[in-house]
Amino acid sequence: MKRFLLFSFLKCLGYLFLYMPHFLRLGLAKTIALILFLLDRRRKFDLLTNLDFAYNHSLPPSQKKEILKTNYLNLVYNSISFFMLSVSNKTQILNTIRIDKPEIIHKLLETNTKIVFVTAHFGNWEYTTPAFSCYFNHKITAVARMTPYPLINEYLIKVRSKFNITILDKKGAAIPLARALKKDNVVGIVTDQNTTSKEGELVDFFGKKVRHTPIASLLARKFDAKIIHFIAYYSKDYKKILIKILPPIEFQKTDDAQSDIHNLTQIQSDILEQIIRENPKEWLWFHKKFKNQYPEIYKAKK
Repeated sequence: MKRFLLFSFLKCLGYLFLYMPHFLRLGLAKTIALILFLLDRRRKFDLLTNLDFAYNHSLPPSQKKEILKTNYLNLVYNSISFFMLSVSNKTQILNTIRIDKPEIIHKLLETNTKIVFVTAHFGNWEYTTPAFSCYFNHKITAVARMTPYPLINEYLIKVRSKFNITILDKKGAAIPLARALKKDNVVGIVTDQNTTSKEGELVDFFGKKVRHTPIASLLARKFDAKIIHFIAYYSKDYKKILIKILPPIEFQKTDDAQSDIHNLTQIQSDILEQIIRENPKEWLWFHKKFKNQYPEIYKAKK
């Protein structure tokens, strides 16, 4: 009964937001975002810490404030969009997105080239996989981090699995992800979060050392797959989700696997940094990206 009531309530929320006039939906998101901006000290501290550390305290206060406000707005509007995604059909998804340079993907699919699709917490990242599967009519297997709450996980997987998408738990995902790439040619990974020393490759990012997951590099090298960055961001009025597809990463495979994986992972980190520098307010700065190597920066001064 608890599950039925929760899922029914969330479904109703989805339909409410889906058919709500856009100006009301955006206005609601801005109101909630403003409340969070005024009251949420913890995330605000983490974001400003990341900005100051990455940019060496060079950003003016006005730009940091704009980035902070946009992060809160995107976080809220992404949540609203996720409820909408749960009740949307394929046509509604296609009407919501606009994809730049789809020919990059079409060419790879036509030649049966394996694709490791990587994205980041940028703009509305939840729409990257459904945008891919709906627009290109191709199955994709993606990795997601689970929460400590089974009922929430069930709802998240249910929504994220729509439109011919398979979701794998991040824990223990390597082997099933490799199988999926061999079978269906396309897998998706979010690669911009901090990782543990055991899980991450040490690379440069904004002139600092960070841990970056090497899973895309491992898969690309092992299966001769192409790494494609698939980045979603909002139009100025939040009516459209714009998808930017970057050209495949070109690399020369050598006999030194460790060096290949490190170099490929560093290239991905460089691309992520470039994407962020071009539009810093769209990236989710709330993550403790630098925590593995610089945990002290996240300790509030007394």
